[in-house]
Amino acid sequence: MTVIKILLVDDQAELLDITRIFLERGGDIVVETSTSAITAIEMLREHKYDAIVSDYEMPQMDGIEFLKTIKRMGLEKPFIIFTGRSREEIVIEALNSGADFYLQKGSEPKVQFAELRNMIHQAVMRKRIEEALIQSETNYKTLVECTQDSIYMVDKRGKYLFMNSHHKARLGISDQDFHNYYYEDLHSDEETGHFLNLIKVVIEESRPVHDEYRKGDRWFVRTISPVRNEILGLTIAATVISTEITHTRTLEKTVSTLEEHYKILVEAMQDSVYAVDPECRYIFMNSHHQKRLGITGGYIGTYYGDYHDKAATDRFEYHIQKVIVTKQSVCERYTEDTRSFIRTYSPVLDPETQMVQEIVVISIEPAGRYEKT
Repeated sequence: MTVIKILLVDDQAELLDITRIFLERGGDIVVETSTSAITAIEMLREHKYDAIVSDYEMPQMDGIEFLKTIKRMGLEKPFIIFTGRSREEIVIEALNSGADFYLQKGSEPKVQFAELRNMIHQAVMRKRIEEALIQSETNYKTLVECTQDSIYMVDKRGKYLFMNSHHKARLGISDQDFHNYYYEDLHSDEETGHFLNLIKVVIEESRPVHDEYRKGDRWFVRTISPVRNEILGLTIAATVISTEITHTRTLEKTVSTLEEHYKILVEAMQDSVYAVDPECRYIFMNSHHQKRLGITGGYIGTYYGDYHDKAATDRFEYHIQKVIVTKQSVCERYTEDTRSFIRTYSPVLDPETQMVQEIVVISIEPAGRYEKT
C-alpha cells in the first residue's frame, strides 16, 4: 500500500485534529497540519507532500491566495478547498485558480470526511498518473531522439506519420513538412516497391519483418513492426527502426579479404602450419602438413598421437602444456627420422577469459632451403 502524505491547513486548531483523526483512520493517509497559509508555505519548502487540503477563510492569506502563491512557486500539488463558505463565486474562483476539488464542511462529519478521503485519493492518483505519463513520454522522446538509428512510422500507403530527427537529417527534410511526404517521394521506384511490399506483409499479417538493404555505397538493416489499435483489433501502421551497418560490412569485407590472403599464404608455404586445442586435437592444418602426415581425408578432432610415436607425442604435449601455463610462445629444435626441424608454438587466447583456447604451430625444416647458388 502506497501511503499518501498530505498537508492540512486550517486556522481552527480543533478542526485540524478532528480532520486528521478521520483521514488517518484507514492507515493509508498521513497528515501534517498547519494553522496558517504562511506557515504552510514554509513547510512546503522543506518537505514533500502528495496533496494539500486547505480552508478558504483564514487570516493573513485565504485558501485561494494560498493556492495561487504555491503555483507561482512552481509547486504543482493536488489542492482541495475544504471550507464552510459556499458562495458560488468562491467555488468558481477556486476551480479556475487550479483547485482539484471544492468541498463544503457540513453537519455530518462521517459523510464529509469519507468524501474528503475519496477526493484526496482521486486527486493524488490523477497526479501520479499524469507524472508517470510525462516521465514515460520524456524517456521515449529522449530515447528516440538521441539514438543514431532512423525511427519512423508509416501507414499502409507509405505516408509518413512520424520520424525522429536522425531520419529527417538523413532524408534532408525539415521538422515541419515530413507529414506531407510519402515514402515514394523520397525514394526510387524500386526502393518504394520493395518497401511497400514489406509494409503490406507487416500490416496484413500483423508480424514484424527484418530487411537488409543497400543505398548507394551504404548498407542498412531495418526492423518493421506492426502498430495495432486494440480497440479496433486492427494493425493500422508500421514502425521502422533502420540501422546503418556500412562500417560492419566494410570490416567484414576486410576480414574476408585478410582471411583469403592468409589462406593463400599458408597454403603456399613449404612449412607445416597447424593448430591444436589444449588436448592436442587438430583444429587446422595446411596442405603441406597433411602431405607430410599422409592425410587424405578428414582430420579435425583427431589426436596428435594418432600420427606420431609416443616419444614424439610426449615431447609435443610437454611444449603444449608449457604454452598453456606461461601463455607465451615456445620454440624448439628437434629431429625426426634424421630430419631436423625448428618448431614454434604460439598461444591464441580467449578474449573474455584470457585462457589459451588453441595453439598455432609452425614447423620449419631449414636444411636445403637456403642453399647457395
